[in-house]
Amino acid sequence: MKLPYIDVAFDEKGAVVEPDALAEVDDLLTQKRPTDVLVVCHGWNNTRGQAQDLYERLIDSLVAVRPKVPGAEDRRFVVVGILWPSIQWAEDENSGAGAGVGDDLAALEADIASRVEDPDVRARLLALAPRLDGSSSAQEEFVEALRETLPGSSKGEDAAGFEALAHAPAVEVIDAARGGAALAADPAAAGGGAAIDPAGLPPLTDGGGAGFFDSILGAARNLVNVATYYTMKERAGVVGRKGLAELLERLHTDAPGARLHLIGHSFGGRAVTAAAVATSAPVSSMSLLQAAYSHFGMAKDWDGAGASGLFAKAPRKVSGPIVITHTRNDKAVGMAYPIASRLAKQIGVGLGDADDPYGGIGRNGALKTPGSAAATLLDVGGRYDFGDHDVWSLNADSFVSGHSDVTGRQVAYAILSAVMST
Repeated sequence: MKLPYIDVAFDEKGAVVEPDALAEVDDLLTQKRPTDVLVVCHGWNNTRGQAQDLYERLIDSLVAVRPKVPGAEDRRFVVVGILWPSIQWAEDENSGAGAGVGDDLAALEADIASRVEDPDVRARLLALAPRLDGSSSAQEEFVEALRETLPGSSKGEDAAGFEALAHAPAVEVIDAARGGAALAADPAAAGGGAAIDPAGLPPLTDGGGAGFFDSILGAARNLVNVATYYTMKERAGVVGRKGLAELLERLHTDAPGARLHLIGHSFGGRAVTAAAVATSAPVSSMSLLQAAYSHFGMAKDWDGAGASGLFAKAPRKVSGPIVITHTRNDKAVGMAYPIASRLAKQIGVGLGDADDPYGGIGRNGALKTPGSAAATLLDVGGRYDFGDHDVWSLNADSFVSGHSDVTGRQVAYAILSAVMST
């Protein structure tokens, strides 16, 4: 049996695309009288249809494990799927290792065509792409054009990398995207990447990709990825702070007795965390599935100088547990932060790992976060003690094979266990 489901679409400013959808949400809540509302938000690498398919597969797993979670069959659930304009990615692309210049150029042109939204900038980048190999002036023009796609600023623990991408000399930006001096200084240190590589590029320890990182065309692809990372980071935050936060307040008004539970995948994890911080509605639990933000996002004094993460208030805003899946298997969480580390010249012991100030929560879990605990994602039927801590980082190496592998029964079981602890 499926759970009652409805979706709400937002634009990049956090405005509801189809206002009638809100009335339909009101009607559904009135009809179903839920005890719990699950609000699910996708990340990038999604068209509308792909997002809905993700939700359907997750709901199927929730239904399958429901009998295994004590008390779950006594609750009345409604699922609200959030749709927002994220850019589609091809996560399983070839890394480019061993490809010829023509292949690299075709891959770069395909990335620009599908990932750069501004038509004028897209046309200029496509015109520059064939000239990049061997022309420093074309490389500089490429970086300057790509900068026009960036948001005005970027808050958070990776802000220094953004500033370098936005303002450093083009030659330094290109060098960082190729691997540059930082990589050459300690090649063995580059490991286990921790941010977003929607193109599926290899982690920096992948020897098969070494030639790729030496190539100007490969560097240009990396920069397209990183620029889009910052665009999607900003957009997910806006959708969360504005659209999703207001929707949560509406849900609470319509169903004041229902518990609200947030579930976010990839950059959807950023959106739901931003919503939890911004909303006045009570949030009972939050599940972050391979989320795309800093492992210091909810931290206190993460830098030793008193700095707090951008979402440090989140644990106080969520009355029940915050559950985080993280895994070394997430190769998609593996490029933008290491490049940002090189841009900012802040290189940890291993690019992207727990010692890198630019590591990601989907790779390493929540670090330096008060009330946090490290545990393991369990098989269906395992016992979680979610009442003991505020934030749970679940190592998912055994059950999550990659960035988008977040709809399995073990993940659903953890989500439902967190829900039932409230």
